[in-house]
Amino acid sequence: MTGESVAAARRRGFLSLTAAVVVVLVAIVIVALYGFHSLDRMVTRNQAEIDRLSSMADDARAAQVSFKTEVQEWKNVLLRGHDPADYATYRDALKARQAEVDEDLARLNGEAAEIGFESAVLSGLGAAHDALAEAYDSALAHFDADDPLSNRTVDAAVRGQDRPINDGFDAVVTEVKQFADGRRAVLHEEIATMSSRMSLILYVSLAIGIVVLGFSAFAAMRRGRPS
Repeated sequence: MTGESVAAARRRGFLSLTAAVVVVLVAIVIVALYGFHSLDRMVTRNQAEIDRLSSMADDARAAQVSFKTEVQEWKNVLLRGHDPADYATYRDALKARQAEVDEDLARLNGEAAEIGFESAVLSGLGAAHDALAEAYDSALAHFDADDPLSNRTVDAAVRGQDRPINDGFDAVVTEVKQFADGRRAVLHEEIATMSSRMSLILYVSLAIGIVVLGFSAFAAMRRGRPS
């Protein structure tokens, strides 16, 4: 083999080796980018779900606060409603709070359905709240503004009926937090599994790339060796 042939063979070998390096590097970069993209999408999706769970717990506590305010408005009707104008004002405030709690419960049930959270307590709160509203209306029918002791009689008719609802809100908040903790554990495990899988794929790709480069380098050296 002449010197020119040897030089040409070495150039071809160098070009082949360079092409192999480029192909391997591009393949590794593609695998890495795909892995990072998949992991980022999973983290984003899981974080969004965790945020929704935290938001639901906050909404449940806010609904409970609204309900406690509703109970206070009931007390206001009885204690301060002996004047017709005041009675109308506090009765309207009670109705407004009842409507607010109904909206809160509807929102909570909607959120629960979206995230797959099932709770018999939450499902029953709406009916219990409606029953309490009916009990309030029925009791107020016997309210006598001219009788200073009438409020005691009316209040006794519904005494204690708000407590199961308040306890129900406590139970829902606890259930949501427990559900959220369980989902966090599952989501974190999914992220860890995906991360390990991507690392394995990257290592395998790197090993294959090293083998390819080794064969390419060996072939290039043989091609450039004078015969």
